[in-house]
Amino acid sequence: MFYRSSRLDCISGGKNAKTFVDRCISYIGDNAIECVKTNSFLNLPKDALVKLISSDYLALEEEEVWRAVLSWAKYQAGVTQPTAHWTEEERARVCQHLAGVIGHVRLLLIDSQVFAEEVEPTGAVPMELSLERYRYAALPNKFRENCEDKRLQPRVSLKLFPGSQILVQEKTSYQRILNTWYGTSKQVWRLVYRASSHGYSAESFHRHCDGVAPTYVIVLGPRGEICGGFSDVPWGKTNTKGHYIPSEKAYLFTLTNTQDVPPTKYEIVKKMFAICYHPDCGPIFGAGADLLIASNCNTNMDSYSNLPHSYDGDSASCTVLMSDYNFSVVDYEVFTPIGK
Repeated sequence: MFYRSSRLDCISGGKNAKTFVDRCISYIGDNAIECVKTNSFLNLPKDALVKLISSDYLALEEEEVWRAVLSWAKYQAGVTQPTAHWTEEERARVCQHLAGVIGHVRLLLIDSQVFAEEVEPTGAVPMELSLERYRYAALPNKFRENCEDKRLQPRVSLKLFPGSQILVQEKTSYQRILNTWYGTSKQVWRLVYRASSHGYSAESFHRHCDGVAPTYVIVLGPRGEICGGFSDVPWGKTNTKGHYIPSEKAYLFTLTNTQDVPPTKYEIVKKMFAICYHPDCGPIFGAGADLLIASNCNTNMDSYSNLPHSYDGDSASCTVLMSDYNFSVVDYEVFTPIGK
């Protein structure tokens, strides 16, 4: 399913070839769980493996990256026995293949028990790296001060918001930010609604999203803005045409904007007006409204943001979310947690 291992060097010259290789690596990253179990993965040359596991977008926990790399090294060395049963000669062969590769596994992020039971016994980890791993386990906050160290940066799992067409490629790192704000780092979300697929009308939004909670609404603007809101309470009909629904946990956010504001969460300050149900509009946050997505928002400028009103926070303004007070929307998606 992915590129033939012996062809990496041959196709690495030229812009089109480089793009093809990058697309192959992106495909493997997206489908890493399946790909690392294939014979094609086990037959990768070392330089191709290094390129793959160096990617931030390999959708695996670091323990699984290590297990995949070890399986590759054992296959290359012709070793089939578990680590505890290796002869010294087999250990040397496996370590020879791991040399130059193991440094690209983010060992500092591997669970301490897994490191002690599965990594160290191979004998492939240099002593100084093992000592650094145990220092990190004892003093993680001190190590995290060096935020530029790639070994401390978790890979972005594309499986957190599967199906998203907004949080993709270089934007996938925002998935972890949303989960951090939500409070569950490994939460996986189910796509409930996408305007470009299900329709931009208010009726389409309410047909798919009414009664669903909690939800993340993720909005893409025409200048690449990404913003949205979280609600722990659902939109839903009552006897009145439009009404507010209170929440103590709802918030708005910006991920990408035109004002160089970093990803920022805007907390609810007027809790009685957290979200608003109106059958003629898409999602509405706040009585401002702080964020209102209009019906058929891709073809008009009726959507608007009056932040800060019911929500507030650092750099809050009516232009931080979507660059202008009124705006059109390229697309928006609604997700709800799996298992809730």
